Amino acid sequence: MNCALPYSNGSLHLGQIAGAYLGADIFVRFNRMLGNEVMFICGSDEHGTPITIAAEKAGVSPKEIADRYNQEHKNTFRSLGIDFDYFGRTSSPEHQLTVSEFVDAFFKKGYLAAGTMISPFCPSCNRFMPDRYIEGTCPNCGYAGARGDQCDNCGKTLDPQDLVNPRCVVCDGVPEFRETQHLFFRLSLFADPLLKWLGTKSWWRDNVLRFSRNFIESGLKDRPITRDIEWGVKVNIPGYDNKRIYVWFEALIGYITFARTYSSMIGKPSYWEEFYKDPNSRTYYFIGKDNIPFHTIIWPAMLMAKGDIQLPYEVPANEYLTFKGQKFSKSRNIGVTADEVLKAVPKDYVRFFLAYSLPEQSDSDFNTDEMEDRINSELIGKYGNYVNRSASFAAQHFQRIRKPDESILDQDDRQALSEVGRVAEKYEENLKSVMVKRALFDWLDLVKYSNQYFNRAAPWSLIKTDRARCEAKLYVSLHIAKALTIMAYPYIPDSATRIMSMLGLDASVGKLTINQISEMLDEYRVRESSPPFSPLKLEGENPNGLDLRIGTITDVRDHPNADRLYVMSVSLGFRTAQIIAGLKGHYDKSELVGRRVIVVNNMKWAKLRGEESQGMLLAAADDTGTVQLLSEKWDGVKDGEAVFLGDFPYNQKGKVEKDDIAGYNLKARMTADGWRVFARKDEKEMPLSLGGAPISFNLSVKDGAVVR
Repeated sequence: MNCALPYSNGSLHLGQIAGAYLGADIFVRFNRMLGNEVMFICGSDEHGTPITIAAEKAGVSPKEIADRYNQEHKNTFRSLGIDFDYFGRTSSPEHQLTVSEFVDAFFKKGYLAAGTMISPFCPSCNRFMPDRYIEGTCPNCGYAGARGDQCDNCGKTLDPQDLVNPRCVVCDGVPEFRETQHLFFRLSLFADPLLKWLGTKSWWRDNVLRFSRNFIESGLKDRPITRDIEWGVKVNIPGYDNKRIYVWFEALIGYITFARTYSSMIGKPSYWEEFYKDPNSRTYYFIGKDNIPFHTIIWPAMLMAKGDIQLPYEVPANEYLTFKGQKFSKSRNIGVTADEVLKAVPKDYVRFFLAYSLPEQSDSDFNTDEMEDRINSELIGKYGNYVNRSASFAAQHFQRIRKPDESILDQDDRQALSEVGRVAEKYEENLKSVMVKRALFDWLDLVKYSNQYFNRAAPWSLIKTDRARCEAKLYVSLHIAKALTIMAYPYIPDSATRIMSMLGLDASVGKLTINQISEMLDEYRVRESSPPFSPLKLEGENPNGLDLRIGTITDVRDHPNADRLYVMSVSLGFRTAQIIAGLKGHYDKSELVGRRVIVVNNMKWAKLRGEESQGMLLAAADDTGTVQLLSEKWDGVKDGEAVFLGDFPYNQKGKVEKDDIAGYNLKARMTADGWRVFARKDEKEMPLSLGGAPISFNLSVKDGAVVR
């Protein structure tokens, strides 16, 4: 089982978890319950331009960025109970070796060819610049912050040469476009073999097959596997010493690297071959839909070229989990991270709701109100309540519940036992087909049935008139509870283990099997029962609609059409914003360059006298005409770091305008701890906070100055 490698340039958001990782973990746990031998592999994708850009802006090495997010991602997966056998790194020496083996094999077989490309070259930096190092205005929509590979505003795929007024993100210089030589993977040779192979995949999801066939039929082009960059896997072909392997090529090989590394780690160096080379084994690749062409076209073509590794058996690609109708995005700061949600919601609750909302067939939207409602009504109100009702009644009235004689069972009991078998079979069939959400809905059907059965059984009445019949009804009820809990285990493993123990059953690692769902036990010895779940109560509405970020002013020029305005470039780490501000007469240009500031990142963009403003700086202004930026050195704080209102992070509610900002009544006040800036919204007073503590400012305005 392979999961798409998360890129080491930011925290994992819920869209990624739902897209590629949670479903894989559920599927792995299910397969182990079937008795299948599984290797569960993933790792950090640690090369490429987003990491080098982030490193250069932060003044650190790319390795420091990769180290930080590799550890953070491992912690996040651990916090969610997503339990990989091995989580590797593409910056490892083992990966360099594996990639070199692939490159050598391709070169010897004639699957690599030399070719030239026109690439941007920055004269000031004296080097070729990868496409993401070039920004400019999108020719399609006019967005001023479009990257050299794509416009994040309209989604159009771009080439650096397409941009209007392109500039280098490192020095802001104007690039030239020069010819440079690279190695190309001859992908065009594999169109027919790939189409033939796809024709054998009748069980794949329609969207995956349709996209893959259309992609191939539109024409496959040879793809460069090298690029002009210093951070990456070295090229072991003479004449290409100053280049690195393109991340799209080497990251895919990471699956093999990590499987080999894990095998060596457990003392069985060739163990990985049982999974990747044996034709009787099956390899699964769990991805989001934006990764489909890499895993159904490019990676299979690479494996065909290599010749000794099995092609993917299945590529379960999910659609998008959206946030308020938009795709989750690290670069555009849309959505919430997994770690943010886990601060307020227990991990099994998160797992349950994400599985409930998995975008298997179409996009689905993440909504905290629905999360609270579904967890409280479905998981707790129906399943948890049923387990507690049946188990607590059994514990209260019987020391043990024995398997009843067939003769004492009535038609309703027999129907209930049959229903367990029927639903279990459907659940197993759906999970084998990697329909994780559909299998959960099978489970929910049985949860609904279980409550109906228990209400009909009415043991609270039967105990008074027929103890033997009451015991039989409780046995069937506990049999259903046991079946439900085993079926729930892949989804909510910690909770299921605890409930199995409550039922007097062993759920230790490796003990649960699918066959146990319908197995009729000799007896149940229920321990004293208590509600297995606590209701989820999320805090009230988050009032913070301001996406405030620390930034650094990197350039200031006079506005060409306005005497009182400056046009400034402000680095936010994840983007460089052009901001127009009326600071003339208050600051000289030389006083502004290098100054750390607070930026309203979600300010609605607007043209001011012909120049686009992509945010707003916060400044205090009093009635004497004094204007002072909210500006400190903030040593150790990176550009892009979020500023909260009190304990409230940005609530992701979208763009704001000047009138919206005025509604926060931001004011600078002198306190016993120095100058602070407070917002007042929905009867809450909240100081501007950074890193969990209120920010102290050095200001010389009047107490109560308005911040705007």
